[in-house]
Amino acid sequence: MQAQRMNRKKIYASFDGSQSIKNISTLCIELLEEQKKTWPELKDAHEYLKHIKVRDIQCNGYSVKIQHNLKRAKNSTASCDIAQINSRQCFLCIENLPKAQRGILYRDEYLILCNPAPVFPNHLTISNLKHIPQGIAKNINILIQLSQDLGPDWLILYNGPKCGASAPDHLHFQAIPRGHTPVEKDLQDKDKFVLSAQSEGVSIYKSKDIGREIIIFEGVDKDAIAGVFKSFLEALRSVVKTEDEPMINILCFVEGGKWYILVFPRAKHRPEAFFRDDDEKITVSPAVIEMAGVIITPFERDFLRLDASKVEAIYREVSLDGNKLKCTLKYLPV
Repeated sequence: MQAQRMNRKKIYASFDGSQSIKNISTLCIELLEEQKKTWPELKDAHEYLKHIKVRDIQCNGYSVKIQHNLKRAKNSTASCDIAQINSRQCFLCIENLPKAQRGILYRDEYLILCNPAPVFPNHLTISNLKHIPQGIAKNINILIQLSQDLGPDWLILYNGPKCGASAPDHLHFQAIPRGHTPVEKDLQDKDKFVLSAQSEGVSIYKSKDIGREIIIFEGVDKDAIAGVFKSFLEALRSVVKTEDEPMINILCFVEGGKWYILVFPRAKHRPEAFFRDDDEKITVSPAVIEMAGVIITPFERDFLRLDASKVEAIYREVSLDGNKLKCTLKYLPV
């Protein structure tokens, strides 16, 4: 009974998918405004966002934004050691949330929370109520459903457990408002994406000359697009020869009655420069936001010295080889 009482105190509102006066997007904005009033740390984090430094870098065929955000230092330097992860308290479990933090109960399985270290205004974390590992194969449908429920003004994000997930031991997604990531602008340039395959009514595009490999699944049937994605994931698992989830980051949105799933296949989590202990060290830990073109630098020295050549080198190093992707696409059913 005590746990149930605690849970109720954590619930700001509920959304089960049925018709209601307020949609989930409106509820999320209202949650943020309420949390700013009752959770001083969150208010401070959003005030900090107003003053962060951002600059644009033009790379070979694409652009990126560099954001100096000291409050993301904990995320950027988070340990990947399994023993260390298992020994700490999970900060996404409801009993470990900050006392002032509340959320929206989403379809009885998730809690939509305000991210305490936002990269953008209205940055959300969608956390499963159960402490279960990060993984997308069994949860792609909820990611697609989130994009439908939140609507076309939002991007839904997923980080694989080995390439950017802040809590690889606890299933979660993120949501951010549309319009903040350079990759969204890249999508408007048809020359940057080539139709590579069609499977079960889903069109599959591959990026061209934008510095890293991106696969786009486009379709009007959410079950079909989920099925093709799962087939792709299994094919990728075979090509990269792993029994675990292949290293991927995902961005999903709805527009004009279609779903778009952008997959960033990865070769590694962090570039070698991250691990250096000399002046050449660069503390950049690419996750889905970085792969989408917004590179977070918690330390000012990296913000100042990153240039086009360094950004291009980081993308080349952490992105999966294009030939492996071509092999993967050949496995998909026609």
